[in-house]
Amino acid sequence: MEDPSGPGPPRLPVARGSRRLAPDRQLRSAVGWRERSVSRRIDVRAFAKINWVLDLIGPRDDGYTEIATIFQTIALADRIGLVLREGRGPAVTLRVSGRSIDAPPERNLAVRAAHAWLEASGRPDAIEIEIDKRIPVKAGLGGGSADAAAVLDGLERLCGHPLGAGRVQEVGAALGADVPFLIEGGTALGEGRGDRWQPIDEPDPWVLLLVARGGGLSTATVFERARRGLTAGGKAPNIQRFLQYLQDGAKGLPPIDNQLLPAARALQPEIAGLLRRLEEEGAAATMTGSGSVVYGVFAAEASARAAAGRLGEEGGGRTWIQISRTLRRAEVERLRVASSPVGEE
Repeated sequence: MEDPSGPGPPRLPVARGSRRLAPDRQLRSAVGWRERSVSRRIDVRAFAKINWVLDLIGPRDDGYTEIATIFQTIALADRIGLVLREGRGPAVTLRVSGRSIDAPPERNLAVRAAHAWLEASGRPDAIEIEIDKRIPVKAGLGGGSADAAAVLDGLERLCGHPLGAGRVQEVGAALGADVPFLIEGGTALGEGRGDRWQPIDEPDPWVLLLVARGGGLSTATVFERARRGLTAGGKAPNIQRFLQYLQDGAKGLPPIDNQLLPAARALQPEIAGLLRRLEEEGAAATMTGSGSVVYGVFAAEASARAAAGRLGEEGGGRTWIQISRTLRRAEVERLRVASSPVGEE
C-alpha cells in the first residue's frame, strides 16, 4: 500500500562503510548548508559637517565648554564598507585606505560604534569595516563622528533597524557629542557640548571651498586655550544673527563666524591668511569646528573653482583644497547608501 503522504525525498547515496547521516543533516550536506554562514554587505557614505557659526557660552562644571552652534552636513564623505557575518562574533575588524588615521583600532570611533551596536542589539555577529578615508583628521569636519554615525546607520539598514531611531541616537550620543546629528544630517541648532540638537530651516544649497594648510589641530588644545578668561552666561550673537538670516529668506551670503578662531589662530597662524584670501576671492569665510580647516561660501561653483586654483598655486603643494556643497536632510537619507553619485566623487 502506498504511503498517502507521497514517496518522500530520495535517499542520498552513502559510501560503503560510512555512517548514515540523519535525514535533516543529509539535506544540509547535499545543498552545502552551513549553520551561521549568512553574510551581508552594505556600502555607506559618512558625510562630513561644517559649523556655520559657533558661540562660546561659558565653562561647564564637567570640564567641557558650553557652546551654541549651527551644524551643516556637506557632501565630502568617507566611504565605508560593512560586512556582517551572522553568528561569528561578537567581533569587529578594521581596514583603512586613503588618508591615515592616527588612532589605534580600539579607539577608532567606527570600531567603537560597531561594538556598541552589537552590545545594544545583543547580536553575536562579526563585523568587518573598510574605510576609504577622505575627510581630513583634526580638521573640524567631524570625520571620526561621521564614520561612527555611518556605521550605526548602515548596520541598522542592513539588519532591519533592530534598535530603532531613538535607541540609535542614544548609542551615538555615548560615542561623541555630534554623532547623533550626523546620523540624521541637514541643518541643526546644537547646544550644550553640541550633544543637544534640533533641526532648523535648511538654506538653499551653497558651494563651499574647504582649505587647510599646516596640519591638524587638537580639539582639546583649542578649547583649553579658548576657555582662558571665559566666564559663564555668555550670549550667542552669531546664532541669533544666523537664525535671523534664515527667517529673512536667506538672501545673500550667510553671516558666518566662529568664536574659537582666536585660539586656533594663535596655535596655527596660517589660518588668518587663508581666511583673508577667501574673503579676497569674494567668499564669506570662517573656520569649522575647532579647525584647522577653514571654508569659503561662494555663490557660484565657477568662482569656487577659480579660487581653488589660485590658492593651490600659492600654497606650493602644502595646501589641502576641496570643493564641496551643503546637503539637506533628505539628501543625506537618499545618498547614505553608496549607490548614487553625490557629485564630487
